[in-house]
Amino acid sequence: MALKETTKETFKNHALWTGRVLLCHLLAVALGWAPYALFLLLVARYTTIDVPMSIFSVAATLVYGFMLLVTGNEFGAVDRKPYRWARYRAKGFVLGAVAGVIVFLAGLLMILVANRNFEVTHPQFSIVNINHYVRMILYSPFFWFYKITDAGGTIIPAVTPLGALFVVPFCAIFTGAGYLLGVSGVNIDVGFRKKKKK
Repeated sequence: MALKETTKETFKNHALWTGRVLLCHLLAVALGWAPYALFLLLVARYTTIDVPMSIFSVAATLVYGFMLLVTGNEFGAVDRKPYRWARYRAKGFVLGAVAGVIVFLAGLLMILVANRNFEVTHPQFSIVNINHYVRMILYSPFFWFYKITDAGGTIIPAVTPLGALFVVPFCAIFTGAGYLLGVSGVNIDVGFRKKKKK
């Protein structure tokens, strides 16, 4: 049984914008790790790497939230036009949550890989930093959050399966808020669009 044209367009539309939210996440991850080598060179002799990473990751989180807001806003603005796909008020929240769940599942895979292959134990101590680095790969914009919630007192905080869920509401809230603004006619102009010639 063939799908209706509207259903096909709805699937395509949802997949496209979920992909855009995932792209925002990847850009935020790249931003989160970008200064790591520089911090290691400049401050390693004065403090542990977690302090500057925690401070910088707050900025990375804010940039990430803004990227999601702008993406959701653009999506809402597109949905004001009479295209043939489903439109509903919670659409931005749904797409943000779906993208967040995809990141969460990838994060669970990283935790599984870290626990299986990157755990070094000794009768007197456990070397966990490599394990925690692998867990943190997809979560660098939230380094500060995991540092606050980490009870282990390690330099690189552990991302737990429960803590990995943080990305789901984060993506849903910012993308959903942006979508609601866009569909209501409030455009967030970041100044990168080309000006139309008169």
